[in-house]
Amino acid sequence: MLFTAEVLPQAFPERPVQIITPYATGGGLDIITRTLAQRLSAQWGKQVLVDNKPGAGSTLGTALAAKAPKDGYTLLVASTPLGVAPAVYPSLSYDARRDFAPLSLVATTPEVLVVTPSLGVASVAELVAKARAEPRKQNFGSAGSGTLGHLAADSVNRRLGLGATHIPYKGSNPAAIDLIGGQIDWMMDTPAAVLPHVRSGKLRALAVAAPQRSPQLADVPTLAEAGYPELEFRIWMGLMAPAGTPEPVLKAVEAGIAEAMRDPALRAAITAQGWEIVGSGAREFAAFLDQELPKLTAAARAAGVKAD
Repeated sequence: MLFTAEVLPQAFPERPVQIITPYATGGGLDIITRTLAQRLSAQWGKQVLVDNKPGAGSTLGTALAAKAPKDGYTLLVASTPLGVAPAVYPSLSYDARRDFAPLSLVATTPEVLVVTPSLGVASVAELVAKARAEPRKQNFGSAGSGTLGHLAADSVNRRLGLGATHIPYKGSNPAAIDLIGGQIDWMMDTPAAVLPHVRSGKLRALAVAAPQRSPQLADVPTLAEAGYPELEFRIWMGLMAPAGTPEPVLKAVEAGIAEAMRDPALRAAITAQGWEIVGSGAREFAAFLDQELPKLTAAARAAGVKAD
């Protein structure tokens, strides 16, 4: 099959590229997206525009991207809500694996199990022992129902048999404030969110839900080290294109992202936001999604997440 000059890799892009992000302006995902978009703009010599389309648990922007022309000029920011949505919205107009072509897993950041020091535990084993020994039920907070922190904490709660009660908040900060104040016992959040409180001694980090220890919390063991290797929860950010985009165009975009990810300034900017660089290719990202998306959907169903 022959492709016209308009879609040959060496000709791409000939006009501005749009990145749809189904998340709000100003958050961690938005910052990474805009940083990457700036680098791609400079590299390609064409504008790479970021279009924030938040709403309905990220499904609004994702649905728009699924319907976009299959020409490589509309890309999608993919993250953990892509796996949560099928459990919350059973009538989705798109399927994450059928309707999108993975391009690159850009970066990840793990969830960290933190407790209030007043709880008097210094390890996962002590948290379990305390929950079993005391008649008072523990409680755990989250930034909101359906967030990764909620799913991770709910999975930990069920796997460890803690019997704790979920207290949802409207955002990470109010949950952390109540945790510091002792109104809740523990929660899970990202290193960037908890690190200042851990360093000040206001919170205590017990474990990281990732395959390896976090560079930001190198002295904190993983949940795998604590005996729970299946409890792995990381926020991730990647880029995808509508399925059916010509292969030469996908290869051109994939190569462009790979080149951008080698830029030291870009890498420094992303790591400064508390993320760990991945920069994988399309094949590796597809394999990651094949494992990650079903896990997130199952965790959301187990947690009973409902649409707002």
